[in-house]
Amino acid sequence: MTRQSYAKRLLSNEAGTSGIEFALTAPVIILLFLGATTLYDLLRSYNRIVEANGIVADIVARQMTMDDAFFTKTYGAFAALQADKSMPNALRITSVIWKDGKYTADWTKKAGTTALLPTQTLDATTLPTIPSGDSVILVEGVTQYTALSALFGFGTVTYSENAFTRPRFTAVVKGS
Repeated sequence: MTRQSYAKRLLSNEAGTSGIEFALTAPVIILLFLGATTLYDLLRSYNRIVEANGIVADIVARQMTMDDAFFTKTYGAFAALQADKSMPNALRITSVIWKDGKYTADWTKKAGTTALLPTQTLDATTLPTIPSGDSVILVEGVTQYTALSALFGFGTVTYSENAFTRPRFTAVVKGS
């Protein structure tokens, strides 16, 4: 057998091509699966903090007063609604009043890993326009989340989200 006929026979042999194709495409399929799962999980955990802030804002808006015992229970509900309960989180609730042409914090309560909370700014960029003497409840929630796979550049992600609502049964929720 000559070299030329051996090479011709080797090149025309298609046995094993499916194994090679699988070896080339399997890592790509696995990476796509991991990436889609990681993105889904990141979006789901972001959705949980948005929902938790909305729920807390609604709960506080239905109160006449906010004492420390009720705030502790509210923070417990906020923490329970997070995707990963072992990750640090923080909650700050502020009653904001518009008087003398500016936003003023009537009272503020915070719990959790408060170092995660950003510096609070009470201005028109974060709050709605409210009538003089009226108030809104500002809920600021922060949580950290570790992605399923740090392979795509997502390590630990910190979500910070705000929600606000008006008190339902009174002009101002009183703090204690």
